[in-house]
Formats: sequence, structure tokens, C-alpha cells
Amino acid sequence: MAVTRHILQEENRILRSIFKTIITYLLLSKIIFVNSLLEPASIISISLNDSWTLEQYPKLPRVGKCCSLEEIMAKDENGMAKCTPADVPSYPIFSPYFSDFNKTGALAPGDKKDSFVAIIGDPCKHKRYMLEPEISSDDEHYLLLNGSIFSPHQVPSMLALGVDYCMDIIPERGLRTLVCFQEQDQVTADFRLTFYASGLLISVPFLILTIIAYCITPKLMDVHGKALCHYCGCLAVAFTTLAIVQLASAHLNDQFCVSIAFVIQFSFVACFFWLNVMCLETYLLLRRYINTGNWAPTKPNELFFYYSLWAWTPPAILIIISMIANLSPTVPIAFVKPNFGSERCWFESDVNAMPYFYVPVGLLVIANVVLFAMTAVEITRHQRELDLRRLRENRESGRDERRTLSWLRRLFLVCLALFFLMGINWAMEVISWCAGGDPLTWSAFDFVNALQGIFVFGIFVLRKPIRYLVWYQVQKLRGIDTNEPEVASMDRCLLTVLNVERFSREGIS
Repeated sequence: MAVTRHILQEENRILRSIFKTIITYLLLSKIIFVNSLLEPASIISISLNDSWTLEQYPKLPRVGKCCSLEEIMAKDENGMAKCTPADVPSYPIFSPYFSDFNKTGALAPGDKKDSFVAIIGDPCKHKRYMLEPEISSDDEHYLLLNGSIFSPHQVPSMLALGVDYCMDIIPERGLRTLVCFQEQDQVTADFRLTFYASGLLISVPFLILTIIAYCITPKLMDVHGKALCHYCGCLAVAFTTLAIVQLASAHLNDQFCVSIAFVIQFSFVACFFWLNVMCLETYLLLRRYINTGNWAPTKPNELFFYYSLWAWTPPAILIIISMIANLSPTVPIAFVKPNFGSERCWFESDVNAMPYFYVPVGLLVIANVVLFAMTAVEITRHQRELDLRRLRENRESGRDERRTLSWLRRLFLVCLALFFLMGINWAMEVISWCAGGDPLTWSAFDFVNALQGIFVFGIFVLRKPIRYLVWYQVQKLRGIDTNEPEVASMDRCLLTVLNVERFSREGIS
């Protein structure tokens, strides 16, 4: 029994010793693993001007870093990017992923390296742009062991170390790759922005002149005319603020940049709502005539009040939601935010713009298409009824019927033209994004779309008899005594949307 007890004690001692050894090994492994995550990699920094010393480290991976090891890239009070001292606990360690390369391309995902060489300095002679592969697949890129970056969808596809790019940590964005604009690309980009902004600024005076022409002419200020004035006002504000962003975005501070982004969002969304009001009023005007034989609404002021509620309330609600999502720190990170001012004075990306801009605008465009289709169906149906009535009575169409059909067609075509003037801008933007091609070619379309103010002025002011009525009011304000053009009652109701010729031109100078 004593021998057996001794053997059991010895076995227990050996088991306890093995168990302690295993526990110690696991604890040491865990400590080593945690330390490996927390300890920064061994980085050898070399100035961009001294890159010839790279020959001393032929076997180490290489990468370009914009700022020194103790700095990150952040924006100053003027919104310009600059190197600032890093608050180490708040930002991740500069440790990029290096990918190997074989015959099929870069091997992903890459690996972090314990030691590598960082070439310190900004190689860009002109402006830079950021690659965002999580937003656009065209920005996919891989850092190779020799310091080059392989980006299969960029031109050129291979970015050279110390020449074409640098990487750094950006607050709230993490480690990012900044690619240098080439001189030709920079000139082209600046030319496109100036070209487009010039078109916007040319449009603004014509939009303002349209508003003035209608405001000084009481006969034009019916429901449709008032809606047109609000539409032109929103478009003028949108074009002015957008031109400011295009021309001076690099000189705007973050607060002003965010504020102007909210103004652009609200004014453009309100534009589409007022365009929807004009489309709806066109359809209801036609329905009123078909059902009652009368064009004018019974209570125009009350009708315009409800139109105003529809046109202003949803954009106001949308802008309040955008401000809360963008400015409130209590909004969860998983919630899609506009992120105004993060990269530019607009949404950070198309994904961020989707719920706050593209979805409501897209729904309004669809609604307008439906309204125009319904208007076309009503015009066709009414024309068919007139033709059948003429056949039953075995007579030719009367003068009033022919004139009415002519008015109906012109009513539809004028409003359809306005719809395409507003909608083609976004259609061309989508087409240019999908098709790619020469940016200068698409700039021509952008410039034409930016000249919407001229087309609106031509359609709604320069047509007769509107131009005669406006000119009469101008002469009256100047103290010149002239005879007012006569407009029939039915013509007056359709004055803002039809090219009516049935009026007297006597006394117009």
C-alpha cells in the first residue's frame, strides 16, 4: 500500500508539472501575440531627397509616406491638407499591407511586415486625389514589395515609388493612398471646373431676369407663373453656390464648406419639387378643360398654397434629417451619413448621396415621366373624341377645335422641353459615369446643361405674346404711355405655357 501510494503521488506531481508547463506556454504565447499587435513595426525612414540610400536595404519592403513617422495628414483651418503631429493613442500605427506579385497579378490580401523602409516626403508637384476602393472598384490597388503600387483600373496602372503616390494616415479615414495628378490631368481638371462654373454663372442672370419679368407682369403671375418663378429662384441659388464650390473649394474652410453643401442640396431638391408642381399643374389644367371646359382653377390662391406646401415641406424635412445625420455625434456609425466636407463640399460618395439626394430626385423624375405620359394620353384621347364627333356630324373641324388642339400640343411640348432641360443634366452624368471616355467630350454636355437659364428665359420670356406683355410693363415703368396688348380670356389662362398668337399688337413700341 505504501508503494502504491508513493506511485500515485509521483504521478500527480508529474501531471501538475505538465499542466503548469502548458499554462505557462499558453500565457507566454498570448503575451507575445498581443505584443506583436501592439508594438509598431520597425520602420527605417529615408527622406525623399535621399532615396539613393535605398541600396543599403535591398531586401526590405518599401513604401512612400507623405509625412514624417511622427505625423499624420489632416486639414488645417482653411481646409488645406498638411502634416500635423499625431496623437498616437487616437490613430492606428502606420503599417501598410504588402502584396507579392506573380504572373497572374498581385496576391491579395497582403501581409504586414515587421520591418520596412518608408520614403518620407510628398512627391506631388500638383494636386492629389485619394483612392477609395471600398467605394469604387476602379480604385482597387495593391502595394508591392518594391514600393510600387499596382492599380489595374488606373492610368498608368503602375505607380512608382517617390514619383506618383504617397500613403499616410488621415483622421477618421485610416491609412489612405494619395495619387499625384499629372500636369496634363491637372490642367484638364481645372479647365473642366472653370468651364462648367462659367456656364452656371452665365445662367444665373437669365434666371433672375425671368423672375423679374414675371413679377412686373401681373397677367403672368398665375399658378403656373408663380411656380416657374420659384423654380427659377431655386435653380439660381443652386447654380450660384455650385459655381462657388467649383471655383473656390480649395479656399473654403470646413464650416463654410458644410454649410454651402446643405444649401446646394436643399436648392436642387426644391428645384425638382417645383418642376413636379409645374408638371402636375399642366396635367390638372388639361383635365379641367376636358371636364368643365374651363382652363382656370376656381381658387388659384388656395391651390398655390397647397402646391407650396408640397414643394417646400419635403426638402425642409430632408435637409433637417441630413443636418442631424451629418452633425450629430449620437448618430450610429452604421447609419449612412452625408459626410459633407469630408472630401469636398458635397456628399462623400454616391453611396452617401443615395438616400439624401438621388432617391428623392429619382422618385420625382419618375413621377414627372408618369405625369407627362398621362398628359399625352389625355391629349390623344381628347383629339380622338373631337375627330369622332366631327365624323358623326359629318362636318369639318371648326376653328375653335383646331385652335384648342394646337394649344394642347404646344402645352405639352413646352413643358416637356423644360422637363428635359432639367432631367438631361443628371441623365448625362449617369451616362458619362457608365461610359467613361474623354472627359473633355462630356464637359461639352455639362456646359450645355449648365446653360439651362438661357433656355428657360427663351421659352418663358422671349416667346410671343409674353415678350410683348413684358415689354409693355417695362415701358410703363419707364413712364412711356403705350397701349396694353389685348389677350383673350382663354389665352390669358394659358399665357405662361403656350405660344398664343391671338392678341392685338397695336400700340406696342
